[in-house]
Amino acid sequence: MVSYQNANYREPALTTTTAMTFQEHCREAVRELRGALLDLYHQVGADPDKPQDVSRKLDLNKNLTWKISRVLQAEDAFEALPLLPGMAGLDLVLDATGKAGASQASLSRARVAIAAIESMVATHGGDRAMMDLMLDSMGSSGLEKSRKLAFRGNAGIWGVLARARVSAQVLAPSADDPDMLDVMLVAGMQGVRRFRPIPRWPVFRLGRYEFEGEVQRFSIEETPGAPEGLMTSFTRGPMPEIHIKGEGDGLIYEVGDGPVGKTGEFGCFFGFGYRRDVPRYATKPDDTAWLAAAVSMPIETLMFDLLVHKDMPEALGAEASVHGGAWLGVPEFPESGRLPINERAVHLGRGADLSTPLADQYAAVMHTVFERACWSPQDFHCMRVVVEHPPMPSRVVMRYPLRDKNG
Repeated sequence: MVSYQNANYREPALTTTTAMTFQEHCREAVRELRGALLDLYHQVGADPDKPQDVSRKLDLNKNLTWKISRVLQAEDAFEALPLLPGMAGLDLVLDATGKAGASQASLSRARVAIAAIESMVATHGGDRAMMDLMLDSMGSSGLEKSRKLAFRGNAGIWGVLARARVSAQVLAPSADDPDMLDVMLVAGMQGVRRFRPIPRWPVFRLGRYEFEGEVQRFSIEETPGAPEGLMTSFTRGPMPEIHIKGEGDGLIYEVGDGPVGKTGEFGCFFGFGYRRDVPRYATKPDDTAWLAAAVSMPIETLMFDLLVHKDMPEALGAEASVHGGAWLGVPEFPESGRLPINERAVHLGRGADLSTPLADQYAAVMHTVFERACWSPQDFHCMRVVVEHPPMPSRVVMRYPLRDKNG
């Protein structure tokens, strides 16, 4: 980084000290730099809302003026700082505005503000790369940069990845007992690829939930000799052997070894139905429905659909969140484990077309699900959440408040 120390420059009008918190120091340093750059733009008649015009006016690279424009428009310091050009780029802006007529006092103010940014970065991050990770971890970008880095790193470390993980849970009042819900569960992996021989890898967990009465579980598609729940009509590629083992209160589905690289790429779906599975109404202390899709391998994109019957309006405001840990503490989702990823559940509407480019078989899979359940898709609303590069391990959760039966 370039250092702007000169006896002719005035001291920055900041109150920052090493005792300040990072948040305070960052906000103050960025606020002063934005003010100094806006002053320069004003003096030379440059409009921060028109970066292409500024590029032509000051003879600067349009990518540089675009970055400066984004910084000047961002009111949030933690959003603005990652957009800030490097010191060489800021030098070019100062030189250009100086040639265009900006005053020496304003140029000096800008240089001091840049030096203050450098000091803040050195104090709290050490360098710009580490500072970028700090800002990303604070969640203003939803951990976007960290998630991409983690995906690539985990794929290399563990030797496996999936292009997509698709999951759906379909809820409807049970015909046998309106106080209980029937549930149809689908989990799919698409574009699973190994980078080295891997004897087994967990891809799916089937929970064993016990409530009053007997839960009836059945496979969506039953094929003689196939593992329970595997929808053999929708497998793709050289499907490896499926191993099922008990663990705690559930069953873990693991895929066996197979060819390395693109030639071994495969996809599969699992589907299960449950009659009278879970209570429909709130019971103390359970007043919230929690539904989750687990991330147990590096995944490019996760799509989670919650489909609810038209008689369940309480679920239409379902909220999404991401919690660390794939299966740890199931079915608990403590707030302390919630990650700053703010993807929201989008209401696709009633009887929505469920097609997705993430899995071209998905719509056909869900058609099979509704046929098996003897339900009409037109009776169901769909809430969908999509998370790019979900952390591993984690669970993407949707939740909604349960109704009081007497309320």
